Amino acid sequence: MKIDSSVQILRDAIDQFNPTHIVSMVSGGKDSAASDQVAEELGVKIDFRIHGNTRCGIAETSQFVRETYGQKGEYVEADAGTAYEDYVLRKGFFGKGRDAHGYAYRVLKATPFRKAVSREIRQGKRGVRVLLLNGARKDESENRKKNLKLFRADPASPGNIWVNIIHDWTQEDRDEYLERCQTPINPVAKALCRSGECMCGTMQTAEERVEAAALYPKWGEWLTELEKEAMRLHGFGWGQTAPKTISGQKVHGDRGELFQPMCKDCMARGGAE
Repeated sequence: MKIDSSVQILRDAIDQFNPTHIVSMVSGGKDSAASDQVAEELGVKIDFRIHGNTRCGIAETSQFVRETYGQKGEYVEADAGTAYEDYVLRKGFFGKGRDAHGYAYRVLKATPFRKAVSREIRQGKRGVRVLLLNGARKDESENRKKNLKLFRADPASPGNIWVNIIHDWTQEDRDEYLERCQTPINPVAKALCRSGECMCGTMQTAEERVEAAALYPKWGEWLTELEKEAMRLHGFGWGQTAPKTISGQKVHGDRGELFQPMCKDCMARGGAE
């Protein structure tokens, strides 16, 4: 059974890192639903469940996560607040592709997440080691089959160790398991085949935007209004390649953070780890 591989992964992670805390990452997607369910089934003592709220995604996803996982114990949101809108109005949208995605990841997920872990768990103490259980699977792309590691420490915060608890599962394994356990599934994930918690425009297509806006018109209206203002100020819109320079200043000039475990759906489609 695939769950046997999850047992071994978890044992090896605990033996190797001797964590002080274990956290379950819940995006609102099917993979994180499976990883959280597995941890629960294995009797893992989960200290916190953390959800990254980018504030540029489908609000119904965050609402589902709050209602579903907030009742299971300590729940924390790594909330990006107004970071997306602030950035777009100041510099324009992040752009398109892997480089732009890396930059957006740092602003919308990595920074709020590290702050949340520091505030809620680390609290200035030394020697805090946090296992972050997530649903990354090697089956998601050819690149992941070759390169996805079972464990990986966050380069910017080495005490945060990402553990891919369903690393060896296929999509069919995941779906059969979720059905057998009657695990609640986010309606957004069912409708869009993705969690929808981040729709920053760097990896999504125009077709995906149209579909999401049709199903979730409040999100579509919000993005349309933001885009109008961004076009007026900067001359390019959501999902478009950003100019190399704006007002003489280089923007989006690096790939940001290549270690992007909270954006696995986007990175799998984009061919990165």
